[in-house]
Amino acid sequence: MNDQSRRMYGFFLGIAFGLPYALISQYINVWMLPGIPLFELPIGRVVSVILTTLVMGMAGLIVAWDEESFWGLMGASLFLVLASSMQAYLNSGSSQTVTFFFLSLFTFLPRLIIYLPLAFTFRWMVGVLEGNARGSGLVRLLKVTVVILVLAILGGRFSMLVPEAQEALQDMNTLVLEGLSAAANKDDLPPALIPVDGFPTYARGSYTLEWSSDVDRLPVTRSVAGYGITESLILIRFESGYQFGCAFTPPSHVPKCINITRVR
Repeated sequence: MNDQSRRMYGFFLGIAFGLPYALISQYINVWMLPGIPLFELPIGRVVSVILTTLVMGMAGLIVAWDEESFWGLMGASLFLVLASSMQAYLNSGSSQTVTFFFLSLFTFLPRLIIYLPLAFTFRWMVGVLEGNARGSGLVRLLKVTVVILVLAILGGRFSMLVPEAQEALQDMNTLVLEGLSAAANKDDLPPALIPVDGFPTYARGSYTLEWSSDVDRLPVTRSVAGYGITESLILIRFESGYQFGCAFTPPSHVPKCINITRVR
């Protein structure tokens, strides 16, 4: 197989893997939690899908660029590390560039080790399509298709929130809706929302819920979680700019909440 054909195979293999992987990783929680207004990162899910697909296509192209597999593997892995760093930086909206740079540098080697097997798999699939494996062309194509789908599904599932996080988001959405209804009818707020300063006045319009495991960010007193229990921090953002946060410690479904936006 000539260089042009090999590189074309690599690019389209990357695209074929990247599209289902990106769709699953970006939308799996939306599918699992219908009706929950999940927070969307700054560049958006659709743009993330497009960029991830193109990045995987470029990684496949780099893998297949040269007949010598070593440099293709290293080049593709380094490219994926750089691309993931750039995407994380854009999504963070961080102005602390120096801090982000050193954090990326610190996680460079672990990410390189993670991406090397993916690059190796791309190279193996290119070899299969080149005819290095037994079987007819249709059999080889079927084998590669199965590998792509399995890898994309398994990789995308890593983005799925754990059951405790899903329950916390559902409970939080119910609590916010109850609070909005109470504020509109001038009734008493649910007990969990009473410490949230300014909720009846400033909680207006649409909102989003963002899940985080960094519960210690919220300055509230909460019960001690049992071993292996996943606690949840839910950040609630209203379109008006008003924000507050709630910490969930299973098995309790009643969170500890406090406002983030200063209203006094």
